[in-house]
Parts: sequence; C-alpha cells; structure tokens
Amino acid sequence: MRTIPWLVSWLLGVVFAANPAVVQIPYEDAKPVLDANGKSISAADWPSWAAKRNAEIRARLAQGDEDSVVNLWLYGTSFTKLPRVTGAEATQLANPEKVQDLLLARLDDFVAALAKPGANERLQFARDLVTRKGITLATETGRDKAKEYLVQIRERVIAENERYRRAAASPSDYSTLFRDRGLSSDTRLPANFAIDKAIEALAASGRVPIGAITRVAIVGPGLDFTDKAEGYDFYPQQTIQPFAIVDSVIRLKLASLADLQITTLDLSPRVNRHLDGAKRRAAAGSAYVIQLPLAKDEPKHEWHPDLVAYWQRFGAAIGKVVPAAPVPALAGDVRVRAVAVRPSIVSAITTRDANIILERTNDGPFDLIVATNILVYYDTFEQGLALANISKMLKPGGFFLTNYAVTPSAPMETTASVKTAVFFDRQGNGDTIFAYERRYAR
Repeated sequence: MRTIPWLVSWLLGVVFAANPAVVQIPYEDAKPVLDANGKSISAADWPSWAAKRNAEIRARLAQGDEDSVVNLWLYGTSFTKLPRVTGAEATQLANPEKVQDLLLARLDDFVAALAKPGANERLQFARDLVTRKGITLATETGRDKAKEYLVQIRERVIAENERYRRAAASPSDYSTLFRDRGLSSDTRLPANFAIDKAIEALAASGRVPIGAITRVAIVGPGLDFTDKAEGYDFYPQQTIQPFAIVDSVIRLKLASLADLQITTLDLSPRVNRHLDGAKRRAAAGSAYVIQLPLAKDEPKHEWHPDLVAYWQRFGAAIGKVVPAAPVPALAGDVRVRAVAVRPSIVSAITTRDANIILERTNDGPFDLIVATNILVYYDTFEQGLALANISKMLKPGGFFLTNYAVTPSAPMETTASVKTAVFFDRQGNGDTIFAYERRYAR
C-alpha cells in the first residue's frame, strides 16, 4: 500500500502533540495549590503566568553559576601553584591579611587562566560567564574589571552564606532556606550515600519488593564542577547521582539492569548537554568514568565508617574499577577511586529539559523519584506545584525521596512514612532522607 507523506506527518504530529515529552502543569492540577496559597490566577491566565514564572526561575541559574565560579577560584588547582583557600588553610595562615593576600594572588592566576583557558572546560565556562558581562579578557583593563566582578560575587556569596546560617536556626524556614538563592548544579558523593541508605531502608521495610523498580526519575542530577564543600577540579566535570542510584537499586536487587530506565529532569542547559554528550559517547562504545575523591581523615574531621564503606564499594554493580586521576599536591591529602560505568547503563538515561516546579515529563509512571537539595530552593507555594507534578509522575505504590520535609497532598502521603537519618562523619554532620509513598486510589 502506498503511504501518503502528508498523512504520515499529520499522524505523527497528532501523536507527539498528544504526548509530548515535557508538559506544563495543567491548571486543574495547579488549582488546589493556588487556592491553598491564596493565589488568584484564572484558568485563562495560567499558561502565560506559568511560562513567565518558568523563565524567571530559569534566570536564577546565572547566579548559581556565579557561585560555582567563586568556588573554582577558591579551591581549584588546575590554574595555579598556590594553596587552596580552604578552612584548614585559613586556620594555618591565622592572619586575615595573609588569607586576603592568598585570595588576591589566586585571583590574579585565575583571571590570567580565563584569558587563555585552553581545553579546560571549567575555565572555559568561567570565561564565558565573565565575557557575558561585556568584559574583555584580552586587555589589562578588562582583566582588572574581571577581578572586580569576581570580588563582588564573592562578597555577595559571603553575605548570603551568613544570612542562610542565621536563617537555618529557625526550623520553620529550614525547608525553604534557599528560596531566593541562585540555582546551583553542584553535587557531591555524600548526598548519594544518604540516598543509598534510604533505598536500603525501603528495601528492608518490604515496601519495595525485589525487582519492583523499572523506571526512576532524578530531578536535578547535578554536575560536579567545584562544590561549596571545598571541591576539586583535577578531573573532568561529571555527574554522579544517576549512576549512584542505579548502583544502589541493582545492589539491593530492587531492579534489573535489563529493564531499568532512568530519566533525568534538569533546567540547566549545562547539565543536560553534559548528559547528552555522555550518551553520544556511550553509543560509540565509550564508558563513563567517575572519579570519587574522599579527603583523608584528620583530627577535626573523620568520615563515618558507613560512608567510607559506600565509597569503597561504589560502582560495583554498574562498572569496573579503573586507574584514578592523579592527585596534584595542591589538592591536599585526598584519596581517589575511579569507576568506569558500562556504556549500556549510560545509554539507559533519558535527558529532559524540565523545571519540576512548572513542568513534568510523560516518560513515567515512575516507581522512584529522587530530588535532593532541590525543593529547598523554593517557597511553599512552588514546592506545592512541584509536589503536584511529582505525584502525577509517580506510579501508585511508588516513592518520592527528598532530603527536606515537605507536605504533599493526596494521593501522596502528607507525612513521610520512612525517614532515614544518615551521618557523613563522626562529628555528627549528615542528612535525613524522607520517603513519601503515592498511595493507591481507594
């Protein structure tokens, strides 16, 4: 039978229009959240209001990117021979003027490197951030302006951190602590250790049967650029959480590699480009190598044995151990493992450009949705919209994991039925993961 081209195009258009990968939250789903928060937005106005707010939220990425570049200036070792400006280094210097001198000397090296970043992707990103401000790095005047700009950013970061430190003392504000902060994509290993312990607790409870997980969504998978906790830059940028969660559910026999599908939802073009690039390389047979740095214990900070055990076994279910990146002397006393994730696992990831507050994907329904250090960047109204989206994406009996207590609406549990407290170190620093089940309809 002869196929009519226009008919095929029309049919495909109907299919994709009926089930696009990412959709805006419908007004009927948003209405209960609007009413609960005293928001008067009509059904007619909702699409334009939501689109405008989506753009405003995405604009917060720029400030988060600035924060990441400040961390690179403080902790990076790829552009300087000077010590990192860590808490330990500042204590050793003792004199605030000496700390300031070190900061300025590193700044000179940093800006010089931005002018000629070579193949260093972190420096390329920082250079782009600076030049988007209309600053030319080819001249001495331009480099001076770049330094002024970076100093201003750091002053803002210091002021914000002090404000957040004070606000954290108020339990009522804790779950929305960063609602006016720039959206940062930084990530690190301890957050995934906490998720691993929470998934282990769900498995032990019997509420997630063996082999029950086939679809997982990760909201804000993040990118290891140079995080706020004295991060490193001696290895390529990487994402950790998608592979960490696969490693956990396979280790605990909650999923089968043959059936598992992973969907990431992130509004950061940088994160999405990174994952898409990894998938292209996986299609050509390349593994995805994850570097796992872990600072060695010292008198004032000792890692919890459970976290060390997690670090030692990470990746056993998804790849093989490979030689780690060499550690520069400036990075300090740090041990590193490296794992090459099998290409087939990288290929199982679907990347979606989505803002969970106002958008969701139709790739589900999902058995498990994870969002760590995400909802804390929004107020209770926007959290409510996100939770409405998450509820629609979850399969009945599925679980949503997050590290801040929230209050979903039915059919989600309004209070987490499984709470997992996790300690990262012997000094008592850690996190709590809250697991909310989407109940079956009665």
